[in-house]
Amino acid sequence: MKKLLTFFFVLAFASVNFAQISFSGDMQVRPRFDIKNWNDYGHNGVGKTEDMYYMLRARVNINAKIGGGWYAKTQLAHYNYANYAFTNGLASYAPLLADDDLMARPTVNFTEMYLGYQSKAWGFQAGVVTESGIKNPMLDLHFHPYKIIDIPWTINHDASFYGGKLNIAAGPGKINFMAALRVNNILKEDVQGNTIGKDQHDIYAFGLNYSFKVADFWFQPGVILDWASDSVQAPISYGLNFATPKFSGWQFGATAAFTNNSVDGTAKYDGSLIRLKVTGKLGPGALIAWYDFDKRTDTFTSGDIDHNYTYLWLAYKITIAKYANGAAIIMPRWRHMTEKVDNAKDYSRDKIECLFIATFK
Repeated sequence: MKKLLTFFFVLAFASVNFAQISFSGDMQVRPRFDIKNWNDYGHNGVGKTEDMYYMLRARVNINAKIGGGWYAKTQLAHYNYANYAFTNGLASYAPLLADDDLMARPTVNFTEMYLGYQSKAWGFQAGVVTESGIKNPMLDLHFHPYKIIDIPWTINHDASFYGGKLNIAAGPGKINFMAALRVNNILKEDVQGNTIGKDQHDIYAFGLNYSFKVADFWFQPGVILDWASDSVQAPISYGLNFATPKFSGWQFGATAAFTNNSVDGTAKYDGSLIRLKVTGKLGPGALIAWYDFDKRTDTFTSGDIDHNYTYLWLAYKITIAKYANGAAIIMPRWRHMTEKVDNAKDYSRDKIECLFIATFK
């Protein structure tokens, strides 16, 4: 790892014959009090849990401007939920379970890496590219229909994917296209040429949206659909993101998105996500708040089952120091979520936390 970092720093200060390379990033320490309550129905015999733990994250962004609109970007961070290391051992896959050993240290991975080109008319990115689920909650609904709330695209996908993006200037806005590899399948045949297992091609998700402004009001209608073999879930999602201009320092936004999987032989469902959002200057800091009303209906031959979700995000961001090379930020935050299923589930979770952040560039 030391050799890898040395390599990048050498490039940063090398001859002008090299690409222009810049570094930026952030460091964060986040104590969290996490309360889960299953109420009367319980979960594996447990009714309620409380846990005080700490989350740590460091990210280094490396941007290489090659020239003529061409560039390459990568990010170094810990590959785990939203790039955090957790002192309670929370990990996204088995090799990271060593995080619960407090003598262990977070590993460093390439969490983003892509090449790209951008002109006034069009641009593209290819590799492990980024896409914001905070700005476009439809990603949460489409890719995580069984966990719609609590920004699952950002947490579980690290807000990135294998694939590519294309943007084209059109009229008053921009057309945005994405292609994401969801599942890599391998076709196997025996020596006689007969298919072993299921004959399934790779699964891709394709997204298309159009971002534009009318009188400083921002609109983004969009659609996401999966391309998959027969008898494999292939949902289609569509919706609209909306934001107002700022009024006396305050901005309001909303999202309405819907999803559906109706492929025969698979678990069928319908889902929706409705979000109302407000941000603005308040005292020495800024308030960031939104509320979700979400729902998923699972379809069975015996009848439908409704999962009803609510989600509150309430944060207050205070920049305590800001300089040419970075800033120091404190952000207390409360995230409250619920999931209810009639006669089966009554779940709530509260994440009470405070983020201590240092950014640099």
